[in-house]
Amino acid sequence: MDHHVWETLPCTIDGGLASRAAIGLIALASDGVIECELRAFLGRDGVAVFVSRIQPIPDTTPESLRTMEDELPDATGRLLPGKPLDVIAFGCTSGAMAIGADRVATKINSVRQGVPVTDPVSASLKAFAHLDVRRVALLTPYVDSVNEMVDAYLAEQGLGVAERGSFKQTFETINRISEGDVARAGIELGSRDVDALFISCTGLRCSAVIETVENAIGKPVIASNQALAWDLLRLAGVNDPISGRGRLLAAH
Repeated sequence: MDHHVWETLPCTIDGGLASRAAIGLIALASDGVIECELRAFLGRDGVAVFVSRIQPIPDTTPESLRTMEDELPDATGRLLPGKPLDVIAFGCTSGAMAIGADRVATKINSVRQGVPVTDPVSASLKAFAHLDVRRVALLTPYVDSVNEMVDAYLAEQGLGVAERGSFKQTFETINRISEGDVARAGIELGSRDVDALFISCTGLRCSAVIETVENAIGKPVIASNQALAWDLLRLAGVNDPISGRGRLLAAH
């Protein structure tokens, strides 16, 4: 057998894709939007997102959303095993409400001890406080049983929900709601007597229209993936302002 001589070539070992921040994301297997949207909002070289997915739930109900809790440890274990992460996100707004943010963090930290954990609803609540928002118009894509859970959860957190609107879709169709319809509905709801518009759901495409809506209504827009990106950057120690994606990230 012939043995070939391989020339050893020089190379530089740099910080890799995550030279500034390595972000772990646990996403729903059915969510085809969150990764693209998060990357649009994060928008920085050296900030990388690594994804693990959990099994799709059978239907869109609060009860089904709670079943995801038991899958969180396994999904966490599949996030770059043996390599460091700066922060981990559970990427489901309604799921985090149904399970509870503290329980989500406990499940994730049972596998990745000491890593900061966030989720879209916890991040959004921080964003409301940061922007001094007390009264919102709520735009969702959910069916009514989930809408009622979301409404009640926000009220329990002391947030006033003054206007409500929903596309009333299931997980099978949420990702296909057009950005134009999100913008149109957001302007309609956000133009009313509220401090801000809250777009709830990581499966909605809205990164390209947030500034359009803000300019039309003259108020902040907080969206699940936008707030999640903002909180992930803060927790990872990346404090750059990001333009073109709404007031929240522009002031970061």
